[in-house]
Amino acid sequence: MFPDYNTMMQTTISLLDKYGITRESGCRIYTDGSNSAFTSSLKRAVYEDSDYTRQIEYLKKTRPSVFDFEYLKQCMFVLPVHFFKEHKAMLAHCKEVLEDANGMIAINPKHTKLVTALRTAVENGEGSLDKEATSHDDLFDAFRLSLMHWRRRQRRG
Repeated sequence: MFPDYNTMMQTTISLLDKYGITRESGCRIYTDGSNSAFTSSLKRAVYEDSDYTRQIEYLKKTRPSVFDFEYLKQCMFVLPVHFFKEHKAMLAHCKEVLEDANGMIAINPKHTKLVTALRTAVENGEGSLDKEATSHDDLFDAFRLSLMHWRRRQRRG
C-alpha cells in the first residue's frame, strides 16, 4: 500500500523546489517502478514525457549498443526503478557503500528510523532483503533508491 498519493506528490514537488533539484543540476529522481501512476504524474509535474515505458522501449530499440541504466540516466530526470529486477544489486551496492572504509556515507543521528532500518536490515542468504526482519523496510528501500545515482556502471558481458 502506497502512502496518500496527493501527499507524496506535494512533498516531492516541495522538496524539489526547496533544494533546487533540477535535471540541469545533474540530479535525478528515482521512483519505485511498481508505482507507475506516481511516476507518470511526477514526470508530468516536471515537464517530462509521462509515457516512460514507450520512451524506454524506443531507446532500447534505437540505441541497443549503449542502452543501460547509465544511458537512461542521461535521457531522463525521473527514473523508475523496478525492485523485482534490481533488488539484489541494490542491496549489494548499499552494503558496499556502507562498508566503504573511506566513509562515503554519513547519516545524521537525528534520522533515527533510517539508522534503525540500516541496523536491522537482514539479507536472507539469497541476496534479497528479509522484509520481515527489517524495521522500517520502506525507508530502507527509499535509502537504496537514493544510492542509485552512485552505482558503478555495470560491465557488459
